[in-house]
Amino acid sequence: MKFLVIGNLTKDIIKTKQGEKITFGGSSSYSSITAKKLGCQSFVLSRGNEEFNDWIDFLEREGIKVELQKSKKITSFVNEYTEFGRTQEILSYAGKIEFKNLGEMDVIHIGPVFDEITLECVKKARKNCKLLSLDVQGFVRKSVKGKVEKKFWKEREKFLKYVDLLKVSADEITSVSNEINYEDVCKELVDLGVKVVELTFGEKGSIVFGEKLHKIPVYKTKVIDKTGSGDVYSTAFAIRYFETKDELNSGLFASVAASFVVEDFGTNNIAERDRVEERYQELKVIQ
Repeated sequence: MKFLVIGNLTKDIIKTKQGEKITFGGSSSYSSITAKKLGCQSFVLSRGNEEFNDWIDFLEREGIKVELQKSKKITSFVNEYTEFGRTQEILSYAGKIEFKNLGEMDVIHIGPVFDEITLECVKKARKNCKLLSLDVQGFVRKSVKGKVEKKFWKEREKFLKYVDLLKVSADEITSVSNEINYEDVCKELVDLGVKVVELTFGEKGSIVFGEKLHKIPVYKTKVIDKTGSGDVYSTAFAIRYFETKDELNSGLFASVAASFVVEDFGTNNIAERDRVEERYQELKVIQ
């Protein structure tokens, strides 16, 4: 399977009660590594400069092909996690990504972090893959004096008619829907053209809605760093859904894939398919 993620790589300062660490990340990092670990040919389309050279060398040694469009700045965040959740500060922004045809893909995942994806990019991606997945996070963020805050995605209708799979986290729901009830939220988004909606609630699990509503539990584990867990979830879901077209199966698989990455900082503990399959069998019995 050929998997492409489109979104800016990032340099992140991660602050948790366990300590502070500088890592390279972004949805493109987490998604591309997840796809490779799950057995896909993995590609990245991103924007940045020579600050990413060592990180790109690492990704390419892992077998991931990176297409980096040059920019003066990189995208960089401070992510601080407390008992009240995550706060973000954006330090710099690399700009918009122009779609480039890297060959026909089975799955393309749109994984923006901050306003780097245009409608034209999504339209071209749609024509270049069999399954298009999208995470809303980069579309619902704005900067207020450097602090990242939520905004309503006014252009959602224009984008979502091209999307098969849509991932939304709990704190983004009011940025993409006018509904309050979770099932009504999903129905509204499906009415806009999406086939399957993934609503993620962190340690409370997730909801998958397509042909019907499925409640997906988490695989309980020790949480060190939550950064990237949503990216791993949406990537694993898209891959499993492409393979099976089974919503429940894909949700359980995505949940256990995400359970690994939170056990360490950054991308250090993204798991290979055989390890994910083991936990999947355990969660399937519990579910």
